[in-house]
Amino acid sequence: MKILYDHQTFTSQQYGGISRYFFELIKRFNYNESSCKVATIFSDNAYYNKNFNANLYSASNYFHFKGKKRITSYLNKKKSLSAIQRGDFNVFHPTYYDDYFFDKLKNRPFVVTCHDMVHEKFSGEFDALKSDFKTVDFKKRLIEHSSRIIAISETTKKDILNFYDVDSSKIDVVYHGSSIQNFKIGEKRLVAEDYVLFVGDRHVYKNFNLFISALADLLLENNVKLICAGGGDFTLVEQDLLISLGIENHVFFKKIMNDDALANYYTNALFFVFPSLYEGFGIPVLEAFACGCPVLLSNGGSLPEVGGEAALYFDPTNIDSLRSAASELLGNQKLRQTLKDKGFIRLKKFSWDYTFLETLEVYNSVIQ
Repeated sequence: MKILYDHQTFTSQQYGGISRYFFELIKRFNYNESSCKVATIFSDNAYYNKNFNANLYSASNYFHFKGKKRITSYLNKKKSLSAIQRGDFNVFHPTYYDDYFFDKLKNRPFVVTCHDMVHEKFSGEFDALKSDFKTVDFKKRLIEHSSRIIAISETTKKDILNFYDVDSSKIDVVYHGSSIQNFKIGEKRLVAEDYVLFVGDRHVYKNFNLFISALADLLLENNVKLICAGGGDFTLVEQDLLISLGIENHVFFKKIMNDDALANYYTNALFFVFPSLYEGFGIPVLEAFACGCPVLLSNGGSLPEVGGEAALYFDPTNIDSLRSAASELLGNQKLRQTLKDKGFIRLKKFSWDYTFLETLEVYNSVIQ
């Protein structure tokens, strides 16, 4: 079996769940008689460069110039198209939704992974998603013409069937895993104070503004900090919101330098909060479980499917529901310990090894 992956996620993401997912698939081919190829030249992706790209091209990460993203994307696309046209593969698996390759496949099978239905569900509510209409068009074409569809949760599968006219038997549900497994509880804390943890992007459907408004009084009353790990510096709008709530000295942005740093943030937090209106899966939930971090989750999208009985839930559209749940966790150490213990048990249901083996089954079904 020969699998070809294209450049898309490794061109566009430095960090992120999608590139993490494909990286975890690709690296497991090293321990399996199956083989794969990644058709890319330049990448700033942290996972890919560290493990697969130890050559002169990884140096592109250290050079920044006007138009770099456009140029590297163009060259990587040419590399992917060249590999597709050579046809030395059994299954093609694009790493995002751009259908640039469609007319070059010559009826060879391809598999598409559907990560969520965010654009379809929320483009009417958020202007930032309206402008990305091409993503929906590309996704629709790939879903309709792919040999198989991988959905990363049962929730995502149901959403696909809700928005697209596709046979449910064409969709395979394959869960994600956690890359953060090893952590040192006794290592020096990166944050000395007691804190609540938020991880990742804060834009649009991530529901950050309602979340921060719900927690503001609790942070002040309990003298607790909020750490926002990853997702970039606070915007001017976010800074103004923090000031208006009087919590600018209680909320801090922290870069995620590596997985060890991320594990440190999880391990030492009072609890982790995922307030999204919707998630297709939610890898940070598993990361928190792996680090013994109690989890407070929105009941939006797939999060209850992933968290099961190992999390406390709230309504992400109701500020009082979020505030009440956060207050309960802050004041109840026994509950936090119970969720921590349940998280370790829940994590055993998810593994990148399971993801890889189940994905191989999808590839084999396409070939057969």
